[in-house]
Amino acid sequence: EEEQVIYYHLLYHHITVVIFVIFQVDCYKGVTGTIYEYGALTLNGEEYIQFKQYVGKHVLFVNVATY
Repeated sequence: EEEQVIYYHLLYHHITVVIFVIFQVDCYKGVTGTIYEYGALTLNGEEYIQFKQYVGKHVLFVNVATY
């Protein structure tokens, strides 16, 4: 089942427009658990950030990679 969540926040002259669309898709069946069991290196590669510190908070991942 696919879940869709849409959030709108408007900004015009101090009012921002932000649109989030989240689709739940099972891409890799071999990956288990939640994001809180993973982490990532900072951009300079000097620190590993564990995602478990964000339990109970809203987390937004943005893919800004180019090809």
